[in-house]
Amino acid sequence: MSTILTGKGVAVLIIALLAGTGLGTFIVAPVVYGGQQQQQNLSLLFALQGIQLSGEISIAGSTTVLPVTEAMIAPFQAAYPLVTIQASGGGSGEGYASVIEGRSPIGAVSRPPKSSEIASATANGVKLVGWAIACDAICVIYNNPNVPVLNLTRDQIAEIFERAETNNPPKWSDYGLTPPPTGDDEIHVFIRESGSGTRGEFEKWFGIDRTDWTGVEVKDGNPAMKQGVLDNQGYFGYIALSYYTTGVQVQAVNIAFNSSYDYYSPGAEGIVTWARSWAQNPVPDPDPLEYGGEGYFACRFIYYVTNGYPAPGSLVDKYLDFVLSTTGQEIINTTVGYVSLHHIGFTPFPFEWN
Repeated sequence: MSTILTGKGVAVLIIALLAGTGLGTFIVAPVVYGGQQQQQNLSLLFALQGIQLSGEISIAGSTTVLPVTEAMIAPFQAAYPLVTIQASGGGSGEGYASVIEGRSPIGAVSRPPKSSEIASATANGVKLVGWAIACDAICVIYNNPNVPVLNLTRDQIAEIFERAETNNPPKWSDYGLTPPPTGDDEIHVFIRESGSGTRGEFEKWFGIDRTDWTGVEVKDGNPAMKQGVLDNQGYFGYIALSYYTTGVQVQAVNIAFNSSYDYYSPGAEGIVTWARSWAQNPVPDPDPLEYGGEGYFACRFIYYVTNGYPAPGSLVDKYLDFVLSTTGQEIINTTVGYVSLHHIGFTPFPFEWN
């Protein structure tokens, strides 16, 4: 037997629901019995379910992860209208620092923590827990209209960056390539700022052994790196996948682990191949040589980091659940331009980093 709530019954349920939220003072509008008004009351009742979660959450850190956070704000707030999300960049170093120092409940990071960050967390009584949210590729980009397709190995990319702006700079002709229309045969590079997760992972994956970057211009953040390369012919740089797949198109290198392997562009096929091999033995900080070869070589997972495990039902818990849900993962695939965990068939689980 079905039960039909009268307008008065709906009002009672609304009062009970509001009382359970701990919102304190509230006003219930007069209820008009029957028809359209009752339907409106039912709609209000269902909408109020989201009111149970309220508060503000700030997420600071990696500009690689920033597009994910920005894309989640509107749909998450639609489900929980009393929640406010503040998103900001600053690099992975800032993501860890914001959690360690208690300034943010969630940090956005694109690399595992450094030993110094783990030590700082321990000293502050913070337990760093990382949550993989998507698969990214470090896209090595360049600007040379005379070279529409460029295939390079891991070692060749390392050589270009290690020799750039030195007394023995790399040249386009060294690789049998035509210089850009500017006529300058020398290859130039940009690097990311110190503390950048993308810089750390780029240097790790390509085995770059250079500590003195004197003479090399630094670009703070993925947007500045992309624009710098777009504006300067003859230059190389590196950006996260989202910045390659969205916005103004920029040239990207096809990469192979070495000349014995296939060259892959930074696209879904190469990334999925790499990620599925990684997922068979998931570790938070994979060895480039151990996981190299199959697929697009320079891949990584990007993370949110928290201080310990969020309380069930808390704002942080609900937000992480949303990002890892079917809805959140679809947003990552279609709007943000990363490869979702669902797409590679990977079931996420947290990494404890101290």
